[in-house]
Amino acid sequence: MINTEGTPVYTEQEKAYWKSLAREYEAHLADMAKKHPTAAMLGVKTCVRCGQCCYTYVCIPRPEELPAVADYLHISVSELISKYMVADTEDCRTFFLRWAKHGEEDITGGRIPPIRTYDHGYCIFFDEKAGSCLIHPVRPQEARYVKCWKTGNGRDRSQWGMSGWTKDDIYRFIPDFDTHLPKT
Repeated sequence: MINTEGTPVYTEQEKAYWKSLAREYEAHLADMAKKHPTAAMLGVKTCVRCGQCCYTYVCIPRPEELPAVADYLHISVSELISKYMVADTEDCRTFFLRWAKHGEEDITGGRIPPIRTYDHGYCIFFDEKAGSCLIHPVRPQEARYVKCWKTGNGRDRSQWGMSGWTKDDIYRFIPDFDTHLPKT
């Protein structure tokens, strides 16, 4: 059910379902970490290009970072959004654009359906074979901030890309964006 603000209202059964999806996703991420040990797990003090950060935490660029990425790729910001990004939210009030994951190409340029929140996949810009970021020279601040070999790194929410988005920013990039979930 959707309330008048377009925010989902869940029954206890639905809450249990979403919690089970979150637990499954966390277990999947733990399995991926075993297959691709991070620098911290290996005891090194530099990136080992394992891709775990690009799998676990798909970057959320700040609005002002989008033009540099588009320029680097020789496309417009609109093309960047339609080919490589999805609109997401943490609280159903402030929406942000984040890189899609491999496997989410079918929903780029629009709002990610809640059921796809736990999609598995690397960031759309991560090249798994090369172990590298395709936009590394212009990667968002969030990607520059996270260093898996440092204890507690990445916990300062002010450094997260979503902290750079206001309630109105989504409309700068998608003027007809609808914050309400479609009624099913």
